Amino acid sequence: MSVQKFIFLLAAVIISLPSLGQSQNRKAEEQKLMELSREWAKAAQGGTTEEITSYWSENAVLMTPDQGKLVGKEQLTAMVDASMDIPGFEIGWEPQEARVAKSGDLGYVIAHKYVKVPDEAGVVNTFYFIEVGIWEKQNDGNWKNTIDIYNPDPSINTVMN
Repeated sequence: MSVQKFIFLLAAVIISLPSLGQSQNRKAEEQKLMELSREWAKAAQGGTTEEITSYWSENAVLMTPDQGKLVGKEQLTAMVDASMDIPGFEIGWEPQEARVAKSGDLGYVIAHKYVKVPDEAGVVNTFYFIEVGIWEKQNDGNWKNTIDIYNPDPSINTVMN
């Protein structure tokens, strides 16, 4: 191997090392977002209002097909409290994929979500949604959901893959 080829090869390896590290860090952060989403879904199954709302940032925005736009912890807490007072109400989701930006401070999770809610006769109906949650890394290094949007998706009939 000539010296020029060796230098070129060495330079290529050195140049690619930082991006390899970034890629591995992003994959780890994406996995962290998947785990956080699953933890949050578990909290939504039986946690306290404080546990459930702890995953949202202070100025988080939730946009749903039936409640419009809710902004901030106060409105989100009121919505969670009201939901918990509905007999038979249940919500859950399973994250399907997560991505983190190259900057490492912004990411999203796409999830399949269901909501069980009783109608006027007390019959519990299940509705399925596709959801995207945008997460921001906070100054303390923790991820918080800042924007959560979900819409009905007739192609979904389970939250699992």
